[in-house]
Amino acid sequence: MPSDVSRIYDAVDRLEVAMSYHRDRHSVLASNVAHLDTPGYRPLDLQRTPAPEATRPWLTNPAHQAGPAGGVEDRTVVDDGGALAGPDGNAVQLERELAKIDANRVRYGTSAELVSRRMALLRYAAGDGNS
Repeated sequence: MPSDVSRIYDAVDRLEVAMSYHRDRHSVLASNVAHLDTPGYRPLDLQRTPAPEATRPWLTNPAHQAGPAGGVEDRTVVDDGGALAGPDGNAVQLERELAKIDANRVRYGTSAELVSRRMALLRYAAGDGNS
């Protein structure tokens, strides 16, 4: 059974993966907005794809420390041009992209806040309960 501290580390590892995904997704979405007037441009988005079971870390000895639970996550850039293209072939809709950027920002901020709280728990534990 994992200790409380290892659960905190596991949570921080998972949140780190989430934060890096949202950071990378922001770049892709911002690129869509930058190409608002580019003829023929199709908007892109970033999707999470879980790593195949074969590439997930596993322990060869019970004394080894486990890596992040759930394995390494992969990211795939996908065509998000479900919207109808305009007369110039550009399928970027500014309002839609800005809404996705805002939702992504909220998710990143939430992950960052949770990491901050987990780190505060570690500081508290390291200080023997003294803040």
